[in-house]
Amino acid sequence: MRVLDLTIGLVTAALLAAGAAFAAELEIPPRTAPNDVSVHKGPPNCRRWTDECVNCSRGTEGEAPACSNIGFACQPKAVRCLSPAVPHSEPQKK
Repeated sequence: MRVLDLTIGLVTAALLAAGAAFAAELEIPPRTAPNDVSVHKGPPNCRRWTDECVNCSRGTEGEAPACSNIGFACQPKAVRCLSPAVPHSEPQKK
C-alpha cells in the first residue's frame, strides 16, 4: 500500500510541475493604451460623463468642466457619456 501511495504522490507532483511549466510558456499579449479621453476633459458633445469614480459636468460653453473628487479605492473604468450636449439652437425635450 505504501508503494501505491508513493507512486500516486510522484505522479501528482510530476503533473503539477508539467502544468506549471506549460503555464510559464503561455504568451501574454502586451497591454495597449486605452483609446479614451481624459475624464477631466470629457468626450466631445457631452454635457455629463463619468468613469465610475469621477463625475463631471460641463456648464456653459467655454467654461471648464466641474468634476467630483475620486473615491479612496476606486478603480476607474472607461469614460462614458451620461447626458449628450444639446446645441443652443435646439430646445430641450422634456
